[in-house]
Amino acid sequence: MDIAKIKVSEVMSRGVVTVGLEARLEEILNQLLENKVHAVIVTAKDGEFMGVVSHSDIIETLARRGQKIFELTAEDIMCPKPYYVKGDASLKEAAVKMINNGVHRLIVFSSHMGRLLPVGILSAIDIVRVVSQ
Repeated sequence: MDIAKIKVSEVMSRGVVTVGLEARLEEILNQLLENKVHAVIVTAKDGEFMGVVSHSDIIETLARRGQKIFELTAEDIMCPKPYYVKGDASLKEAAVKMINNGVHRLIVFSSHMGRLLPVGILSAIDIVRVVSQ
């Protein structure tokens, strides 16, 4: 199997769970649990991709801020510059980006009128599933 010929859009998890910049931690945790995901995408009111909040972001924030974390919003907790990839990139390109940056997931986006709009997530597990078939 040549992963250089497979596009990210063919493998990614479609659709994303999003929260607004003003979402409080309780809402973020509810979205993570209800949707059984490890990260939520943070978007501006117009849907533009602003960042991501993952389990590890929450744990790191809790370690730094303790109990005050429940007063924070997604904008306070999120990683504002997560790694991302276009849907037409190859799985090989995505895998190299993950390895080089030590991450387990990439946000997949499309560009519309100069804005980045999240359309999916590609995880390392998604790539492993394809390679193991």
